[in-house]
Amino acid sequence: MDLVVGLVFLAIFALFSPPLGAKGLPANGLSYDYYHKTCPQVEKIVRDSMNAFSSVDPNTTAAILRLVFHDCQVGGCDGSVLLNIKYPQHQAEMDSPKNFGIRRREVIDEIKSKIEAACPQLVSCADILVLAARDAVAIAGGPTINVPLGRRDTTVPHSRQEADVGLPRNEVNLTKATQVFSQEVGITLEETAAILGAHTLGVTHCDGLMERLYQNGTVLTPRSEAEFVKYLKKVCPEGGQGRFTTTFNLDPTPRTFDNKYYVNGLNGHGLIALDAEMARDPRSVNIFKKFARPGCFFQSVFLSFCENYYVRCADGR
Repeated sequence: MDLVVGLVFLAIFALFSPPLGAKGLPANGLSYDYYHKTCPQVEKIVRDSMNAFSSVDPNTTAAILRLVFHDCQVGGCDGSVLLNIKYPQHQAEMDSPKNFGIRRREVIDEIKSKIEAACPQLVSCADILVLAARDAVAIAGGPTINVPLGRRDTTVPHSRQEADVGLPRNEVNLTKATQVFSQEVGITLEETAAILGAHTLGVTHCDGLMERLYQNGTVLTPRSEAEFVKYLKKVCPEGGQGRFTTTFNLDPTPRTFDNKYYVNGLNGHGLIALDAEMARDPRSVNIFKKFARPGCFFQSVFLSFCENYYVRCADGR
């Protein structure tokens, strides 16, 4: 998962947790049994398909998790990232350079074909992508998140300009992230740290590190981090030819949803700027230490947040 942003948690909670309506039920037409009568086999089809794809290519889980973020972050979870439609004098969402490295979109197409054979014209691609991302986390060893369904697909892709704006840069810092998410959506610092744990899956390219390595004036206190940054600069020289081809694992176990992301960060090896900053900042370092301990505490906080925190993001309605 080439995470071109340090804020993958935006999509995760927006996607897995709908706004609450009356009596604590999901609003915006979403429900946990949306296809119970019309297509009861939909979740099994998606789960079985994801298991099959992941057994052939274990990197599928990270790719799908990134894919759903890029869908939800631009205009809501409406399947727009799956569209290839082009218009004269109009660049679509996928033309944005911030969608560099997007892969495995064909997985959703193939799952959609299987579902169409069982339940024609009933299940949206947006819901299939949501379920596939949910199963990606579980297949990689993470918790199984309770996902509400009922999203509608868009028929017109969002523009490149929308993607350029909607997909934030890598170099957000902790102060900015805390201000935005505590004030606008009420996320605590511990929840922010837990959702950032999604960076336990996948890789990033040199391109995603350029600002941190060559434009960030942050003083690197831990010797281990300073040495790591020196190594990164050697592998990713400014203006180097490998900017878009050289990759790094986001943590030592990039195919497993575990807490090694926190251990890695505390050892001074956090890749994304916000990951590295949270692992050394006095405001968040103790949270990282708590999540790095053996046990399931990180996953339990991650699961609780995804299932119980509700925000405004369904399908743009």
